[in-house]
Amino acid sequence: MKKESYSLVLKELLNFSQIKYAALSHAIGYDLSYVSKWTTGIRLPAAKNVDRINQEIARFLSEIIIKQNNLEAFAEHFLGRESIEQENVAFEIYQSLSCAYRSSLECKKGVSISNITDDKIVLGKAECFAFLQKIIKEKLEESTVPPTIIITGEFFNLAKNHFWQIFYDIKLNHWPCDIHVFLDLSELEKGAIGAAEILFQCLNDLLNYDFTIYEKKSNAYNNIIAINNEFVIFYSVNAAGEIEICTSSADLKQAHSVYTKCKQFMASQPVILEPKQTLGMTRFGFRDQFYASQKFFFFCVNGFEFLLPDEVFNSMIEKAKVGNLGMADVEWVQRVQNLFKNLLEKVPLRFMLPTNSIVRYLETGNINLTDFPYQMTIEERKLHIKHVLKLIQSNPNITFGVLLPTTEKYSGTNFINLSFNTSYSTGFLKKNIQLIHPDTLPIYFIKNTMLLNSFQAYFDNLTKSKHYKEYTAKELEELYKKYYFLIEFLFKE
Repeated sequence: MKKESYSLVLKELLNFSQIKYAALSHAIGYDLSYVSKWTTGIRLPAAKNVDRINQEIARFLSEIIIKQNNLEAFAEHFLGRESIEQENVAFEIYQSLSCAYRSSLECKKGVSISNITDDKIVLGKAECFAFLQKIIKEKLEESTVPPTIIITGEFFNLAKNHFWQIFYDIKLNHWPCDIHVFLDLSELEKGAIGAAEILFQCLNDLLNYDFTIYEKKSNAYNNIIAINNEFVIFYSVNAAGEIEICTSSADLKQAHSVYTKCKQFMASQPVILEPKQTLGMTRFGFRDQFYASQKFFFFCVNGFEFLLPDEVFNSMIEKAKVGNLGMADVEWVQRVQNLFKNLLEKVPLRFMLPTNSIVRYLETGNINLTDFPYQMTIEERKLHIKHVLKLIQSNPNITFGVLLPTTEKYSGTNFINLSFNTSYSTGFLKKNIQLIHPDTLPIYFIKNTMLLNSFQAYFDNLTKSKHYKEYTAKELEELYKKYYFLIEFLFKE
């Protein structure tokens, strides 16, 4: 519905349903003089009673509209669509009245936060952030089940309000924690490289959360945060996109209704980023589609799983035979080995590795072969280095670059735990398995071309950074000889 004042929305609803003020007064149990002042804008309902008043108005008017068989007209006039289910009418009216109430409060002069905090209505940017931080932290840490958060606001607008920082210090007792949120692709397009960096940094910083991101194509059910079925927060933003008004409700019936409606609505929208457990074991699934390309870029921060020598694959096969390689069986390992040997050693490849990630790999030997963890022995790591140098010399299409350390404000070159793999038509992000809870999903499928292109542009831009350096095969061999002593030191057990 339209964002208007409370009086205009209420008056428009009454006119549409052809209900007199007296009839509404009788239905909700309020004196006619109160209803009259609400519709003229002289007064607003009291903050402590407004939620119940809006629910009663919504229930009464929805029953009238349904009896009048005016569902299609209601949907067209107020929602801008062709139809609406009967059970959704009351919620839409309630949501419209609640939003209008918050809008009217925003415009009203002289409202003091000290007078309304007890009624769970908060005004002011700083006050709203503190309120959201306190409520979300409490609800997530007190949750007795793995929490799910439905957020109908827009990702970049929330980032602008520092919303995602709220999750940095939360200590959950139950995992996984699912976050569902919208993202406006036009904001991504406008922000280009900068917007992609904000998104990537957030996903990297909040590695232990599973984000499902939907394309924002509508303002329906806007600016709601629902936590499981237990709590709901409504917020509004000013013209600059700043969160300045928050209201909340712990009423279980209402929270359940809002959570369910928002979840159903989000499920009908396009998913652009989706968490997954695995790339898939089946033939011709996502994994095979990804490698059906002739050009690749790999931003590797969780070890270096590519260009592995046969000795490593043989060791994996032996582990798979006795069930020590997760879900991977012998056939899967052999298929990946043949895939890498026949494709990745011949086509154009660009690898980008932060230097601190290289050191971590040399020290620990931890890699994730596509999506399964494996720890290489010291001898296997030595063989790997020599094998990589040999292949780079034989394949001039392999580009190997590193991101050097920096003390500047986050630039994408500080310690990172989220890899990015792209075939320029398909892509995915991969978390560091050693750093996440076992119940957290380790992979994100990128399911939107614009999002994939934005990530690609961000990493392409990093290659122009003063902190990035590409090496020829000869330069890498010289570096290996120069720092051989250091590599041997890292290999000491």
